[in-house]
Amino acid sequence: MSDRDVVYSWLDEPDVGGGDFSSGWVGDAEMGDAEMGGSVGEERDVGGGDFSSGWVGDAEMGSSVEEERDATANHLSPSDSSPVENSQQENSQQLDEPPIDLLNDLLGHLRMQMGSWVESERRDGRNPEDQQAHAEEVIARWFSNAAERRLVTGEAMLTESQERHLAKTALSYTFGAGPWERYINDPNLSDIHINGHDTVWLVDRSGKKHRGEPVAASNEELIQQIRWAGASLGRTSRRFDMSSPVLNMRLPNGSRLHAIMDVSMVPMVTIRMHDPTLSTLSQLKQGEMFGEAIENFLRAAVLSRHNIVICGGMGTGKTTLCRALLNEIPPEDRIVTVEDELELGIHQFSDRHPDVGVLEARPANLEGAGEFSLESLLRECLRMHADRIVVGEVRGTEVLGMLLAMTSGQDGSLCTIHANSTKEAFERLAMYASMTAQHYSQAFTYRLVGSAVNFVIHIGRWEGQRYITSIREVIGSTENHVQSNEIWRPGPDGKATPSGEPLRVEPTLRRLEAHGFDRTLMESSSRVNSSGINSVDYDSWERL
Repeated sequence: MSDRDVVYSWLDEPDVGGGDFSSGWVGDAEMGDAEMGGSVGEERDVGGGDFSSGWVGDAEMGSSVEEERDATANHLSPSDSSPVENSQQENSQQLDEPPIDLLNDLLGHLRMQMGSWVESERRDGRNPEDQQAHAEEVIARWFSNAAERRLVTGEAMLTESQERHLAKTALSYTFGAGPWERYINDPNLSDIHINGHDTVWLVDRSGKKHRGEPVAASNEELIQQIRWAGASLGRTSRRFDMSSPVLNMRLPNGSRLHAIMDVSMVPMVTIRMHDPTLSTLSQLKQGEMFGEAIENFLRAAVLSRHNIVICGGMGTGKTTLCRALLNEIPPEDRIVTVEDELELGIHQFSDRHPDVGVLEARPANLEGAGEFSLESLLRECLRMHADRIVVGEVRGTEVLGMLLAMTSGQDGSLCTIHANSTKEAFERLAMYASMTAQHYSQAFTYRLVGSAVNFVIHIGRWEGQRYITSIREVIGSTENHVQSNEIWRPGPDGKATPSGEPLRVEPTLRRLEAHGFDRTLMESSSRVNSSGINSVDYDSWERL
C-alpha cells in the first residue's frame, strides 16, 4: 500500500478540525495545558466518545456524518459533484500549480507528523516551540520522498515552482487561514463576503466593493474550509455541521468571522477586519472622524471616569472608537473586557495596560451544556475588582449587568450598542433591560439608564467616511424618558458641531476641566447653525 493510500484526503475527511492530533493539531498545540485539560473535553469531544473519531463527534452522532454529507449535497450543483476532479481539471490548465491530490497528501502527512511530534513533546514535559520550523522540515522530507518515488515509477518530477506553491499552501492551511489568507492579510480590505464557493465580494476601506477570486472548487470544499477554521484557528474549538449550522469566531489576526450553512441556499462566510493601526484618538482625528475639540472632550471624559455608551450602525467604527478610548485609560487602572467574540484586542497593548482581564462568551456544546453568556460573565466581573468594565457590544439582557456595574463603583466603563441616534440609544437600553427575567417596569429602566450613563456618542458613515454625528449628555430621567442635552449635533455635512446646549457646570464641566478639557476649543469650533443657535456662553450659565 502506497503512502497516498495511507494518508487521508483532507477534502474528503469530514472531521477537518479533528479531535485527535492528526486531524487538528494546530488548535491543540496553540492552547495552554490548562485549556487542553478543560475545553477539549467540553468542546472538541462534546459527546465524550472516542477521541480519535474527530471533533464532529461521530461517537455521539451515530449516522449524522452520513446525513450531513447528504445535507451538504443540497449546496452542490451537478457540476460540483466531484470537487477534486473539477479542481484537477482546472489546475491541469495551469502548469505551475500542482494537482490537488498532492496538496491533500501533503496536508494529511504534515498534520499526522506534527500531531505526533506535539504529542510527544508534551508527553515528555516540553512545550513544543518553533512549530513552523519543524513543519518546514517535515515538508522538505516529504518532497524528498516524493521525488524518490517518482524516479522509481517514472512519473514527471515536480517543478521548483510547484514545490514552492505546495509548501506555501500547506503552511497557510496549517498556520494561517488557508485559501482566505491572501484576502485576510490585505490591509486595504475591511470586509470579505463569500456567498458560495465561486462568489466572493471584497469591500475596501473606502467602502468600494469589487469581485474577488473563488476560494474553493465547490461548496463542499468551502464547508470543509469553514470547519477547519472553526476547529483550528480560534481560541477554542467550535463546531460547524448540520446540528450547529452557524459559526461565530475571532480569527488570529483579530478579524471576526461569521459562517452559516444548511439553513442557507449556499454556505456563506462574512469576515470583518478591523484596522489594527487605528488605536488612538489622535489617529482617528487624522482620519477626520472628529476634530480637535471632540478629541479633547473625549480624552477628558475618559480620564474623568464618565460612563460612555457608543452607538451607531453596523460597520460605522464603534469598536474602533471604543478601542481608542480604552487606550486613553491610565495604565494603573484594572480593565476587564467582556465580549461575544474578542475584537477590542486591548490585551495587545500591554505597555499601555499591564493589568487587563479578557473574557469571552462561550456557546453551549451539542448536549446544551457548557454555555457561558455575557450576562454570566458580567456577574463574574463584579467579583474581579475591576476599575473599569467594558462590554464589546450590548445586544440583550446583559445590559442589566452593564448598567448595574456602572452604578456600583466601576465609573469610567464603556459599551457599544446598535442605534441610529444618541436619542434612540436610550430606548434600546431600556428595551433590553425590560427583556430580563425580572421584567422591570419602563419607569425603573429609565431611572437606571439615567443614573448609570453619562454620555452617549453616535457614529455615522457616508461614502466610506466615518465620523461622529452627535454627543449627548445624560442629566436625569422621568418615568417616561431619559433626560439629556445634545451637546454636539449633526451639522449640514452630517458631522458633529456644537449645538449651543451647554454642559452642566456641576458636576460635569468641573470634572472635565480638572482632566484637561478646554472649553475654548468647543467655543471656537461653534458656528451658527440653521436654527440660529450661537456658540456656548458658559459665563452666562455660570452666573445663572
